[in-house]
Amino acid sequence: MSLITNGAVPMPKNPTSLSRPGAAAAPVRAARVERYGGAAVGTGAPGGARGDAYRRAVEDRLGASASAQELSRKAQFVDYESMRAMFEAWNTRMWRGAGTLHAALPHPALHTPVWPVGGHGLDMGGGYYGARKGCEPLHVQADPLDGTVLAANHTGSAVRGATVAAQLYDLGGRPIGEPSRHTADLPAGAVTAAFAVPFARALPATHLLRLRLTGADGRLLSVNDYWRYRTPTDMRSLNGLPYVRLSVAVRPAGDGAVTAAVANTGGAPAAMVRLALAASPGGPALPAPADDNCLWLLPGESRDVTLLRWPAAGGGAGEMPTVVAQAYNSLPAEG
Repeated sequence: MSLITNGAVPMPKNPTSLSRPGAAAAPVRAARVERYGGAAVGTGAPGGARGDAYRRAVEDRLGASASAQELSRKAQFVDYESMRAMFEAWNTRMWRGAGTLHAALPHPALHTPVWPVGGHGLDMGGGYYGARKGCEPLHVQADPLDGTVLAANHTGSAVRGATVAAQLYDLGGRPIGEPSRHTADLPAGAVTAAFAVPFARALPATHLLRLRLTGADGRLLSVNDYWRYRTPTDMRSLNGLPYVRLSVAVRPAGDGAVTAAVANTGGAPAAMVRLALAASPGGPALPAPADDNCLWLLPGESRDVTLLRWPAAGGGAGEMPTVVAQAYNSLPAEG
C-alpha cells in the first residue's frame, strides 16, 4: 500500500510561528526519500541524500521562496497534505492488513524538518494538524486517485443515520455543480464507502473539494478540505488568490482554554488559516494546541476553534490572551 499520495514528500516539518520570525530562519534540512514524484517513501535519516527534495516539493507546488519565512509559510501545505495522506491511507485498510505508521522524531530537541509532528519549540503547524485530521475519531476523507469518499468510525459505537456530503468550489469560492449526499449507518471500528467525486476532465485544474460528515441530528462530526490539482505546479494558482480580511473574536472556554471565532470577511477563499496564541498583541506566539487548524474558509464563512491556554498565556488569571489568525492570502488578524 502506498502511504503518500499526490507526490508529497513524507512527514516534513518547518517552523510554524506566526509572530516569531526568528524561528523561521532555522536551517532547513530535507527529508531523505527513496524517490520524488508519484508516491514517495521516506527513510527518515536526517542527514540523508537528496538534501533539496523537501524544498523542491514546496517550490514545485507554490514557487520559489525569497526568504526562510516565505518557505515556512508555503511549506504548511506540503506538511499538512503529507501527514494527512499517511493516516488516511491507513484508514482505507483499517483492521485489514494496515501496517504501523510511526514518527521517528515526533518531537525533536533540535530543529529538523524530517519526520517530526511537533516542532522543537513546541509549535504545531501543517504536519501536526494534518495528522490530527487523518486520525479524527469520526472522519470523512477522499481517495486522491479515484475520488472515492469514505467515512471512518474509529469509536466503539455505531453512528446511525450519518450523512456524508461533498461539494466542489472554484478558487473564487463559487460552487461547481450540485452537492453529493449519502446517508448510511457507520459501524464501530469500520470504514464505509459513500460515493465518488472523480477529477473530471471538465473541472478546473485547481479546485477545492469540501467533505462534511453530520449526524442524524444535524451536528457536524467532521469537515475535510482538499485542494485538488492535476499537476503540482497547478497549485501555484493559489498565489494569485486575492488578499482577504480575517476577523477574530475570542471568548473563554473553561479549563484553561479559549475559543476563537475566526471569519473570512473577504470575497475569496481564505487558504490555510492558522491560529495561534500570543501573550500580548504583536507579541511572540505561544505553544497552544487547537482542536482544529490549517483551515480553508469560504467567503463569509466562520469557524469556532478552541485553543488550550497554558497558565502563562495572557500574563495572569482572568486575562484573555491574544489569538492571532493568518491565512496564506491574508495579513495577521488579532482578537
